[in-house]
Amino acid sequence: MRSRVLVGLVWLLAAAACVSVNRSILAPSPTGRTFPLEAVGVYFRGDSIPQHTRLAILNARGDADMTNEAAMIDKLREEAGKLGANAIILGDLEEPGTGARIAGAVFGTSTNRETQAIAIYAPSLEPAPN
Repeated sequence: MRSRVLVGLVWLLAAAACVSVNRSILAPSPTGRTFPLEAVGVYFRGDSIPQHTRLAILNARGDADMTNEAAMIDKLREEAGKLGANAIILGDLEEPGTGARIAGAVFGTSTNRETQAIAIYAPSLEPAPN
């Protein structure tokens, strides 16, 4: 059982490492702090999003055979937290089409899944002081 957990953890870390994120900074962090991945919330378009400051546009890309949606979202959350964002607004996830996958298999090239997010800081998401 322990070895399965270890193998799963190694695979998840490898998958996350296969995701690359580039960013376009829109504004500096209003707090100057960073947030761990676990403290960065995820919103979807159409959700009721609290008042916020947009900090950056994040573009993520990863090999479709080596990553999954969870790894991509976690990498976006990690990068957003480094910028001082405490939430992201997640865009649509684009999967490679059948033609791209066939071409990738024939020519030995990778096929990428991609998504975009907006890194935001929302003061109302901060925990109340003790």
